[in-house]
Amino acid sequence: MSVVPESLPVAAVPARRALYWCLDGLRLWWRAPFRLFVLCALQLLVETILQLIPWIGVALSKLVVPVLLMGILLGLDERARGGHLRWSCLLDGMCRRELWPVLALAAMWGLGVFAVQQAVAWLVYGWPAVDAVLLGHAMAHRELMTLTFMRVLLLPGVLVSILLLLAPCLLLFDGQSPWRSITGSVRMVLRHASPFGVLLLIDLALFLLMLSTGWTMLVMLPFVVPWSMASTYVVWRDLRSVVPTPVVAD
Repeated sequence: MSVVPESLPVAAVPARRALYWCLDGLRLWWRAPFRLFVLCALQLLVETILQLIPWIGVALSKLVVPVLLMGILLGLDERARGGHLRWSCLLDGMCRRELWPVLALAAMWGLGVFAVQQAVAWLVYGWPAVDAVLLGHAMAHRELMTLTFMRVLLLPGVLVSILLLLAPCLLLFDGQSPWRSITGSVRMVLRHASPFGVLLLIDLALFLLMLSTGWTMLVMLPFVVPWSMASTYVVWRDLRSVVPTPVVAD
């Protein structure tokens, strides 16, 4: 694990750096394309299964899935340093010696993004949006099961996700506390507002394209998630000026 002092100065980066992040994220994904694709697909499957649990399933998925995503980030770090992207990395976030910080960040990260999404949907659609999404009674509100409702529900989370993008890396690789990871991510994003603004526009464009039809969402989501995970690791490594150290083979 690479640890960089929090006081390390980070030079401002231009807006065009966002394009580098996107392309380098694709390059990192290409170093283990099938395995990263399957790991992210498994994460999506776990999320879908958990959300089938009445009453608490959706909220539970927002706690468990970030932990799985942190495991994938740990696997990407190992792969970037010359190791392998292990299948077992999906559970690495749960197997850390100090699990509570991981769970605390997962709650603030996953539930925080979801809370913003649910709040916007409630403001637009009222209580039925809460009943359909949070409590899992979607079949009782079939009139909400439209692409317009999905856009209103999901798009507000894109901005929050950008602000919190670096939080898991700051916890896992920089050793910061959950709260300092959250605040540190927000500070770094605002400090480099130009490239992150471009990244936000790219993410919004992808989401709008993905939500243009039901089929595009089903087809694009399994590809967008691996790219997003790889790009997240690339952004942290670039802004922290961390040069991956080789993994010593056993």
